[in-house]
Amino acid sequence: MHLVADIGGTNARFALVEAGSSVLSHIHTLQCESFGSPLQAIHHYLSQVSTQVSAACLALACPVSADEIKLTNNHWQFSRQALQQGLGINQLVAINDFTAAAMATTVVADRDLRFLSKGLSFDTQRQRAIIGPGTGLGVAGMLPHQGRTLVLSTEGGHRSFAPENEVEDYILQYLRAELGVVSCEELLSGRGLVNIYRALCSFENQPLLHADAESIGNAAQSGDAMADRALEQFFEILGSVAGDYALSLGATGGVYIGGGIPPRFSDRIANSNFRSRFENKLNFEHYLRDIATAIVVHPQPGLLGAAAYLSQLQLNQ
Repeated sequence: MHLVADIGGTNARFALVEAGSSVLSHIHTLQCESFGSPLQAIHHYLSQVSTQVSAACLALACPVSADEIKLTNNHWQFSRQALQQGLGINQLVAINDFTAAAMATTVVADRDLRFLSKGLSFDTQRQRAIIGPGTGLGVAGMLPHQGRTLVLSTEGGHRSFAPENEVEDYILQYLRAELGVVSCEELLSGRGLVNIYRALCSFENQPLLHADAESIGNAAQSGDAMADRALEQFFEILGSVAGDYALSLGATGGVYIGGGIPPRFSDRIANSNFRSRFENKLNFEHYLRDIATAIVVHPQPGLLGAAAYLSQLQLNQ
């Protein structure tokens, strides 16, 4: 039996998988603040499920290139080698949480996708991409190679934002006055939704009534006109940026939309101008018209991706 985990700033999610499988069982969510270290949290989880494991894959919301790992938004800091020894397991793998999101697309079922393109399907034998607005903006490519999937990790969320109309010109100018350089992440993230809302209120000379992404989303659902407009603008920019990455990554096999924000608004995105903005690239409409797009609505993409990553890794060892 293997352990998979998806660890962010607030929550640590755990599950078990059989060797070579991505079918999750015994899914538990623990509060990171309740434990001094991931070792304590994992021991607690394993005692709850009364199971021993031989390998683990941890999807972490932080850089994972060194042995010493520090979670970005909580107090956990640990050595991979020491954690493996503390757990007494044969293998411990740490991957970035967006690498896990990308790997989840290799095993996700169609029922866990909200398609945004009619009559199109994903082709895993071609290059694909995933873009995910949440706390930040994740971007990755997926490349087929000898029967497996290679994840091309990027910092594409920090690419400069390119407006496409007068309103977006104003949004860019508004944010440039504050930030200097305006990246796509400054619009396509939780704080990005707030930035769009603030800029639109300034553009329309309307009062600021909401200070965070959750309240803007809730207000939009309740009929607040400016919050609703901010949300629609968010979806349009998401479509445009997703189209840019389809071109730059050659993602003819499809583009997935992940992250924490889109699944909450999947129906609204499907009925927005997302797809028309995705395809609206001078002289390349025909290229983008045939590329599938879908929102990943699986409830545990991080755990699913960690399981898929570990399974593929062991298959190729």
